[in-house]
Amino acid sequence: MVKGKNILITGAGRRIGRFLALSLAEEGGNIILHYKSSEKEIKESFDSILKKGVRAIKIKADLEKTDEVKRLIEESIKSFGKVDILINNASIYYPTPLSKVTEDDIDRFYNIHVKAPFILSKELGQIMYRNKWGRIINIADYSALRPYKNFSPYSISKGAMLTMTRAFAKEFAPYVLVNAVLPGPIIPAEGIEDLKTPLEKTALKKWGGEIEVYKAVKYLIQTDFTTGAFLPVEGGRLIC
Repeated sequence: MVKGKNILITGAGRRIGRFLALSLAEEGGNIILHYKSSEKEIKESFDSILKKGVRAIKIKADLEKTDEVKRLIEESIKSFGKVDILINNASIYYPTPLSKVTEDDIDRFYNIHVKAPFILSKELGQIMYRNKWGRIINIADYSALRPYKNFSPYSISKGAMLTMTRAFAKEFAPYVLVNAVLPGPIIPAEGIEDLKTPLEKTALKKWGGEIEVYKAVKYLIQTDFTTGAFLPVEGGRLIC
């Protein structure tokens, strides 16, 4: 199901996005690596992917700017002819106590988690629909269902991503399946010093690792009977 498919992954330079890119290339997928600033990491991933005998391109774009999102679409289509699978993975994450939240914070979270994925899904989804096959997978967060204090703009924007998932699942049925993955404690956030508290609030008491998100993504690519779904990959965080 993955072999020979053209796959666009946003935020593919590091962490989960990088793992998804390398793993899907291993399965035979052609990879469009989107990034904003991870030049060194993207080059390493790009070189590794080419060694696997598949096609790859890297496209730098700022997802906070509409014209660059549109350029990302145009360059992807120009280089690969079509995109079969879109993975909206790019994300930002930092604390925003309500007393200190700025309009700029709200705009940043909205642009990256909602506006850019909306444009990418709308434009590429229509092409997938015409081709009568496609997958759109949004990497959301369990906090979209269970927000936590001091991260309201982040959690709210991820919640909007879930609504968008179901809206596009209806718009593009029956040919394009649109789903979301809800990661929990996969790998520690950068700069986090307290590694114990997240696990104390998680039923399975461990970090999942990027491979657990990959397993969910692979299922959502392979399935022919799941759309508009939210797939939690959070170690039981939602029941604690």
